[in-house]
Amino acid sequence: MAAHQTSTPSVTDVAARWLALEQVFSEERYDGGRPPWPVEVANRVVESTSGLLESLPGTRPHVVITAPHATNHVRAGAMKVADRGTGGLALLLAELTGATALIALHSTGDANFDVEHPLKVRLAELRPALVIDLHGMRRRPGSDVDLGAGDGLVPDAFVSALRASSQVLVTVNEVFDAMRPTTVTAFSQDLGIRAVQAEIGAHLRPPMGESADLGRLALLIAGAINASEALVPEAAVPGAVQISRPATAVRIPSGVPSVVVPPDLLPGTTGPIPVSVAVDGATVHAWAWASSTPGMPEAVQVLPPGHFGLTRRLTASLETSSGGQDAVRPVTVTFPGTAQLKPLAALVDDLPAGDEVQVSPDEFPGPPRRYLLVRGGVTAWVTAVPRAHVRPGTVRAGYQLRLLTETEGADEAGDFTLVAAGSVRSASRRALSAWGQVRAAWRLLHLGLDQATEVVLRFLFRAPTAAVRVIQAHPGDDGQAIVALHPAVFDRIGLEPGQQVLVRWGPNEVVAVAVEDHDPPSVGAPPEGARKVQRVNRLTPDLPDGVAPHVVARLSSSLRLALDAPVATVVSVRRRMRPILVGNLYTLVIPLASLVLAGAALEDPNWWLINAGTLAMSVFALAKLRIPRPRAEMRVDREWQETLAGDGEPSAKMSP
Repeated sequence: MAAHQTSTPSVTDVAARWLALEQVFSEERYDGGRPPWPVEVANRVVESTSGLLESLPGTRPHVVITAPHATNHVRAGAMKVADRGTGGLALLLAELTGATALIALHSTGDANFDVEHPLKVRLAELRPALVIDLHGMRRRPGSDVDLGAGDGLVPDAFVSALRASSQVLVTVNEVFDAMRPTTVTAFSQDLGIRAVQAEIGAHLRPPMGESADLGRLALLIAGAINASEALVPEAAVPGAVQISRPATAVRIPSGVPSVVVPPDLLPGTTGPIPVSVAVDGATVHAWAWASSTPGMPEAVQVLPPGHFGLTRRLTASLETSSGGQDAVRPVTVTFPGTAQLKPLAALVDDLPAGDEVQVSPDEFPGPPRRYLLVRGGVTAWVTAVPRAHVRPGTVRAGYQLRLLTETEGADEAGDFTLVAAGSVRSASRRALSAWGQVRAAWRLLHLGLDQATEVVLRFLFRAPTAAVRVIQAHPGDDGQAIVALHPAVFDRIGLEPGQQVLVRWGPNEVVAVAVEDHDPPSVGAPPEGARKVQRVNRLTPDLPDGVAPHVVARLSSSLRLALDAPVATVVSVRRRMRPILVGNLYTLVIPLASLVLAGAALEDPNWWLINAGTLAMSVFALAKLRIPRPRAEMRVDREWQETLAGDGEPSAKMSP
């Protein structure tokens, strides 16, 4: 069977090929074999990393099919049997569609459960447009294939194509929803990749499945892949580029891991751009700055020829520095794809949302996608929405986003740089012990419950967001989880000073205490004395003069570090509902208890009336937490409009 079929093969041939490829994984009772494989693999398969099988990409390298449970594996110290048939199916689909297959083979751990796994590392390096994660489930009467959509980006066309088939019964999120943060699907969605988890019933997989059923299922999935609109690569944002060079230790004021690169490696921008830095098997996500960045120390502006500059924090994260030495071994920096676009004002009848930009469908085909926007040293996460009225090479953005990314002295026509970057994490990858995995699982469970509670309360009481530009915190606030907001912001988001807020930057979110900014910024640049003390401001662009102070927030350095965000960035702030609700419930304890005790003192209390009163008091007390929506209807005087247009004379009631 060819690496990528130009004609549809027969059901019988496809089933036979699936069974043949499955021999690669069924050796030694599904403990997995090693080369030479017992069957010819036309698409060429390599063991790129120990325990990880990878098929070389064909005509669709931007599609990755994963099978983390193709062989027996270990989860939380216990052996789990393989999802039989998924490994062979992944290789088969790669042959039928030209996609790339990533399959866990006799590897330690579980890629769909462990926080760190070689399959996830390789997936993050590939950064495809679509991930289909294959799994196996027992036979269920109400579902042949269950699709877990997670809580992020989903390949809608792929899901629709499968559900439209009359050959199999396809359900969504009825068996496994893939929402656990450690699943391959959730991991991919955090990277900004459209992903879905496909659970296939045992009666449609070897060894239980009939040959005709196997062939039909494989062709059905391959057809859904071929029909998916998410397969079109992003022409305007090319793929990642890896560059290996020696590195030199540099000293620049940066609170996050940073690498200084020659300006020619960051065309159209001086940074910061999120990159991956690797050396000797250690990989760290860092921020890349051009050596020509305004405010860069003179000693760093001219790097040695063919060198990168690594900050002390990045060197320590890579664990490659040795006592007192100024140089480290050669490193490999992976630069994401970028696109430079000229910003234009949005159309009044098609205004984008606060975190959206409108792009040309010729350059950015397919559904909306998340990008990191960089302009003049300021970063912001945006969703790029294709619009027919946007010309290639341009981007339409709302007034708020253009204002928040403006800097003092910047050219009015300064370009936006869209970066095809996913989740930016500064922590190095390391294996967790069994106890560490238990603690991580408990933290993830607690986080999931907290997020679910917030979603429910947000639906009931509403929690609008406010986008703000981040600047340095006041002295004394840096070591605390504090965000200082302008007094005008509190009423807009339904908050009082001293209450908790959720600060979100891209995929990351932290909890902070909101306080009133006692000294809102009135000029673009900080005082000269503060600039000398706050050395980080050397790489922080100043606010434009005259900027509205209510769109500026002071964020402590500890919170910025937790968000993995640079200093000059745009974040969203919204009230945290659970502590606000609990605080209001506390105020009801005494009046409700008094009502109940008074009723109990009566000889024949009317408990129905008491309960109704208790409920009414609770509803009225909590009603003030709900932020009402304004009326959607507009009051438009059509007669007045017609008069202005010359279509009629003013009526008597409109006369002065």
